[in-house]
Amino acid sequence: MTSEVQIERIEHFIGSSDGTSQLRVLLWIPYLPESELKGIVQIVHGMEEHIDRYDEFARFLACNGFVVGAHDHVGHGKSVLDARDLGHITLDQGDAVLVNDVDRVRRALFEQFSDLPYFIFGHSMGSFVTRVYLSEHAKGVQGAIICGTGNQPALLARSGNLLAHTIGTVMGERYKSKVLDSMGAGGFARAIENPRTPLDWISVDPAVVDAYIDDPLCGVMFTVGGYAALTGVVARAVDPRVAARVPKDLPLLFIAGAEDPVGENGKAVVRAVELYRDAGMKDVSLILYPGMRHEILNEPGKQTVYADVLAWLCEHAQEGN
Repeated sequence: MTSEVQIERIEHFIGSSDGTSQLRVLLWIPYLPESELKGIVQIVHGMEEHIDRYDEFARFLACNGFVVGAHDHVGHGKSVLDARDLGHITLDQGDAVLVNDVDRVRRALFEQFSDLPYFIFGHSMGSFVTRVYLSEHAKGVQGAIICGTGNQPALLARSGNLLAHTIGTVMGERYKSKVLDSMGAGGFARAIENPRTPLDWISVDPAVVDAYIDDPLCGVMFTVGGYAALTGVVARAVDPRVAARVPKDLPLLFIAGAEDPVGENGKAVVRAVELYRDAGMKDVSLILYPGMRHEILNEPGKQTVYADVLAWLCEHAQEGN
């Protein structure tokens, strides 16, 4: 199928499970006969970015017969009305808000396409959110793609979460901690030898890095509340008890750059795959892309990633028919 397919991009807002925020939601619908629609893909984006950065990927999937939907997390993108709220998520149960919002968007977006196979694609922070989501809301999920994930030791993840809550209790949930940032997003720069910028870890392409730096909706440091939410979902995602709650027959595809520091250059991604295989899951696949860093959807050679994702989706969509 070609890019000649017309696509309607629809934007609207729905209430977040935090009780106050309005989530900005996007839907990409291909103008195709109903018989040619293959499935639904919900994208869950990463930290300190927004869903507009996935427009090219979403259009690629839509051109190939998939309805695509996504939202800006609380504290991200255009789900934020006041720039001072960028990077902030409530300290209390912020991890649950991230997970529950995915389900709210799924129900709101895809009700009209309920007959199509449903897939979820989570990147980076969104990969951890997706992993927790699958342990709670896997009913009706045809398959999941876990992109740019890691698998930190559970004790380390829980310790980071405890530290975030402790700092938040003392300094307030909107405080921005350099200590927490150096342990999180700010620490990945150290993995790149002779970096041009502190964000070279996201891509080998300087243009991608510069576009991220120049984007006012990207790279805004998380508050203590934001880091509490992040470390909370990571701690849950790497817990073998959480992995054990994912249905054993649910297909999973793990994809990552072989030079991605989030995945410890592939080592942590392999540990994540082993976590689910050890839990008894029957269909867990892994693709590591040589020479690619964190944002494999934006790397040179991304067409290979796109093609691999599409092939996997088409294969598993047919299994659902």
